[in-house]
Amino acid sequence: MLARIKQKWNELKKLEPGTRFEAFHEEQKHQSRWMKVAYLGGALVSFAIGVVLAFIPGPAVLFFALTGALLATQSRWVACFLDRSELKGRELWARFQAWRERRRVERRRRQATARGS
Repeated sequence: MLARIKQKWNELKKLEPGTRFEAFHEEQKHQSRWMKVAYLGGALVSFAIGVVLAFIPGPAVLFFALTGALLATQSRWVACFLDRSELKGRELWARFQAWRERRRVERRRRQATARGS
């Protein structure tokens, strides 16, 4: 079972960003009713753990992400939301990295000017 989960994870990573969760949702559409209940139960448990960890030190964000992924298997709306969020997150990360690099260059420039004075 662990090998199958790993295989599915690798397939999900290979998909184009912004389409991953919706494609996974489509793949999970034809599963049995018991699997749907298991996914929703797992999402509920994951969310509860995330809420507890939000108030004590721990990886709450990881459990909230897992909750979203589990819900995306059952809800097209959640899948689309997570796909849009992934694209926006990538855009914000790229902007942050560019800002950080501009700051480094500016800092080096100021240090070189201060040494030259």
